[in-house]
Amino acid sequence: MKTKVVAFLLKNKAVITMNILGFYLFAAMADGVREKEYILMIDRWIETYIHTIQTPILTKFMVTLTNFNGAMGIFIFSLFMMLFLIYKRWYNDLLFYFFSVLGANIAYISIKMIVQRDRPSSDILSIATYSFPSGHTTMATAMALAVYLILSKRVHSLALRSVLWASCIVWPLIIAFSRVYLDVHWLSDVVAGIGLGLFWVTMIVLIQRLKHI
Repeated sequence: MKTKVVAFLLKNKAVITMNILGFYLFAAMADGVREKEYILMIDRWIETYIHTIQTPILTKFMVTLTNFNGAMGIFIFSLFMMLFLIYKRWYNDLLFYFFSVLGANIAYISIKMIVQRDRPSSDILSIATYSFPSGHTTMATAMALAVYLILSKRVHSLALRSVLWASCIVWPLIIAFSRVYLDVHWLSDVVAGIGLGLFWVTMIVLIQRLKHI
């Protein structure tokens, strides 16, 4: 049994590393929001700086962009993704994607209700829900990572895998930036969202792979 555990850890070291990194990012931000004044100082400094780079055209673009990862955008994308997986008969991947997205959604909503952090005072968008962590960023990270893990094992071209990997990194980062730019989230909110998305999806991966020990 010990040999199997060691083999499992070695085989999944990349996923375990991402899982630990995700947990650390989320936990560090959660602790910082409650205990560390320097995190709050950085949040406020970023908010002040963001105001200096806002322009009408860029603001319209960011509103459009962030709406792609809103509730309706997530629903439409996930519906097409799951229909695609059903069409391909990739049923294990279908369950993986479903639990990745649903679990991430439940996780960030639950944490928002526990932490109850107020949002920045945005003049662009009016949002009544709590701020920590960023739901948009959590979902963008979870969905992008899930899609990458599903598709990358079936893409044999190094160039295509690199494009897929880059896309799945860039999308959550762009969404995270849009939330801070629009002044509806603090920087620590989006960092925590990235961490939570990473942690949740990699945990689902590890749970699935544990069945084969």
